[in-house]
Amino acid sequence: MIASVPPLPKIELLIDALEQLVTLPPGHRGPAPQILLTQLTEGPEAGRIADGLCARFSAGGRARVPFAQVAGEAEAPRQEHVGVTFQKIEEELLRNRPGGFGRLRLPQFRLMRGIVETDLAGCLPGTQATELRNRSYEARCADSVVLRALQAVSGGEVPPPTIPGTAWYWLRRPLFGLLPRWWYGWRHGRRMTRRGSWYRSWAELPEGGPGFFADACRLTVGTPGVARREPIVDVLLRALLADLERAFRHPRLSPWGRRRRHRVVLVFPQPPALGDDTGRLLEQFPQAVEETGCTGVMLLAAVSPGQERTESFAEAAITLKSWIGTTGAGGARVVRVGVEPHADDEDAARWLGRNPEIAVGRSRSDAAPRVEAAVAAVAGVTVLGLLGGYGVVVVTASSDTACLGGSGASSAPAVSGTGGAGGGRSRPPDRSPRAVYGDAVAAITRENGRADKAARSGDTVRTVGYLGVPVTADDWGEAMYSGAIPEVRGIALAQEEINEQADQQKSGKVWLKVRLMDAGEGFSRAPGAATALAKEVKAAERAGQGEQFLGVVGLGQSRPGTLRARDILAGAGLPMIGTAATAEEMQRSPMYRQVAPDNRREARVAADFARHANIVQTAPGTCAPAKKAVVIGDPTDIYSANLGDRFAEEFHDVHRIWYPVQRPSAAPTPERKGQGDEWVSHTSQMADSICRRLKEEPRTVVYWAARAHEFENFLDDFDGRTGCNGQSTVLGGNDLDNAVVEQQHPSEKHPRLRLYYAAQGLAKDSSPNVKGDDFRRRYAAAYGSDLWSNDARVPLASDALGVLSEGINAAYQSAGTAPFGRGGVQSALEQGVGGAEGLRGASGSLIFGKGDKTPVNKRLLILHDTRGTSPEIALECGIRDSGDEAKTWGPSGAFDCPRDQDEDGEGGGEGEG
Repeated sequence: MIASVPPLPKIELLIDALEQLVTLPPGHRGPAPQILLTQLTEGPEAGRIADGLCARFSAGGRARVPFAQVAGEAEAPRQEHVGVTFQKIEEELLRNRPGGFGRLRLPQFRLMRGIVETDLAGCLPGTQATELRNRSYEARCADSVVLRALQAVSGGEVPPPTIPGTAWYWLRRPLFGLLPRWWYGWRHGRRMTRRGSWYRSWAELPEGGPGFFADACRLTVGTPGVARREPIVDVLLRALLADLERAFRHPRLSPWGRRRRHRVVLVFPQPPALGDDTGRLLEQFPQAVEETGCTGVMLLAAVSPGQERTESFAEAAITLKSWIGTTGAGGARVVRVGVEPHADDEDAARWLGRNPEIAVGRSRSDAAPRVEAAVAAVAGVTVLGLLGGYGVVVVTASSDTACLGGSGASSAPAVSGTGGAGGGRSRPPDRSPRAVYGDAVAAITRENGRADKAARSGDTVRTVGYLGVPVTADDWGEAMYSGAIPEVRGIALAQEEINEQADQQKSGKVWLKVRLMDAGEGFSRAPGAATALAKEVKAAERAGQGEQFLGVVGLGQSRPGTLRARDILAGAGLPMIGTAATAEEMQRSPMYRQVAPDNRREARVAADFARHANIVQTAPGTCAPAKKAVVIGDPTDIYSANLGDRFAEEFHDVHRIWYPVQRPSAAPTPERKGQGDEWVSHTSQMADSICRRLKEEPRTVVYWAARAHEFENFLDDFDGRTGCNGQSTVLGGNDLDNAVVEQQHPSEKHPRLRLYYAAQGLAKDSSPNVKGDDFRRRYAAAYGSDLWSNDARVPLASDALGVLSEGINAAYQSAGTAPFGRGGVQSALEQGVGGAEGLRGASGSLIFGKGDKTPVNKRLLILHDTRGTSPEIALECGIRDSGDEAKTWGPSGAFDCPRDQDEDGEGGGEGEG
């Protein structure tokens, strides 16, 4: 009799939700789920459900989704050390493959399987690693026609007796015998021990530690004094998951890969017996999923009851459906489903009768991908032949001299308005700055009211602060530069989303109230605001009111007042998440971290861009990379001095012009004077000096590390007072924010200017992930398309509050029913919220390693300002989303992006936007 799912009440809800998870296509999946059917009272129901599901996974004698029904003995001769569980899994996976799935390759699993069966007893000390590599290679040769052919051509281990034969032997032996063996060992050793590999994580291999084969010797037969069973199960499981995840990669390149649309399901119909590998496998599955980043597997097992809470069929169905919309890697999601005997349910029986098998759409043919591959091969050879001559011309032609990002001088100014992406530039609203700012403040006030109402209903509510510059005057110039409006809008949107999640998940999320704190112009009032808050926090502690105020976001400008406020807040034990500040000095506090890439990262990217990109115009329509740079900075400004120093360190051939804006009469320090730096007291002097250097070397770029206030004055002086006729290339720091550039219109007012500048995000035209798409939609719904739709400070502020909220939720969940406070939040932030995959932010993924102050390889853009339209992306580097990182830039990805790992362990820099 064919196994079928027992028609228990509401089981159809569970089956439907489970099969929806199975049929999720690659790219739309979250971490591999684990469903444990717990038999609460004696009976066969859990096993019948598991067997019935396997029956639903097949139709007409052919699997509809790839699965393994792990029960009974393996058909092949038993491998004692691998164990029957993994033998059975491999056999079932090779047998139960749907049409068009193709050959299932399990290279890492078979490598580890061969290692655990290898007996190194009798090997001389110090030779085990080499012997293990050689035996693994021999085993691989047995499965590979190509390697067997190379082995045969190499001539074996003993040279022939004749002189010509011996000479040929010593020629072919290294090329066809030793080289493939070395390459095999190097390739597998690198794959298993490189940064981020599951084996390196599992074995806890230190930097520069033993190689893979040297470490794997402890898993072989005959290793004295080692408990081998648990490690063997651990490595075989991780290797299997890594291979199964790899089977879903490159779907566009492989005809078979495009047809692999459904998860691989591992089914264990029988509860694990004492000493069975299955018990260890089920225990290790969540951690193995996290270490391998596996999303393409589902595990379903019948288990005996334990102390863990179980869910009903209906509850479990809701849980499974909540996982459908999530993507990215992470630890396995586990749901325990309680199963008890019950009379047959008519509704369940009717549904099972109407839906006897899993719905996967049309069936696929094994012949179709073979035909497609053959046609593609013929077409590829034909196209290559036709393009061969053209390719030779392209390869031998001179290097590309086209200007990166277009000339920017030929397009007519577009009509200003509030058009969408790619439309004309936006103008300030026809309202006062205070009124526009007040709208965002009102949104925060409304959310605070909702939080108060939730607190009265018994929900958990906490308060955080936003320390920023408010809008206090009706001056659009200052209002746009301060960042008050975009940052408060980003905070308001993030608070609304955080509280919506808290309302939906009452037991695991914390409502947030946001208190706006006045930092004053240039953060001059920030120390006073921080002192008042510190006193309030301490007074609340003395009064026994608990820790209701849990952290601060903002601190968006690298100013002396910001640093003093940071230290005061840190002394009160308040965790801080910076928004747009980027100066390295900001990071010198254990309580502070930020979401923006810092000055060190920005300077490395900008210097690489200037060295390689065609940005300096040498003739009409022709550009070349910069040979020299003039760095403009303010020695009295923390942000400017830090960014200028970092760029000079990276680019090397620079002349520095210091412009102390607040103190024009300031004299250079002995250190600065000894470096030959130039000091000016007015932008006209700066313009004259730059023009002289451009005439000496036309391929010179101006790196603007100063603030945006004086940028327009410099351009006016350069156009009207010098003999350079306005012809210049400027590469700006992140203080030249999108809204500032759009307000000043530099490319419209100065048509001979080529302007590039760093940006920490681009909300309007290029969101990095689904979070960015959703954020852009919510911003448009709340504020429409306006001057700040394209301003990086909006998503950065939202991400900052999101990071702090994640730390608060982690502390709340860890505390359970116990009180939680700022110490728990700081601990969660210190460990790195979001784990190895980080948090998906609107400005890009936010991956904080343990103790990191800035996100690793944070996404950074360099924009090209154009006349009349939105800026265009000239460079993108950094992590957009889990598994999606821009690692190259330039034409056809010709240049590698500077990455944080390339800094030999040094921390990132600081900067400000």
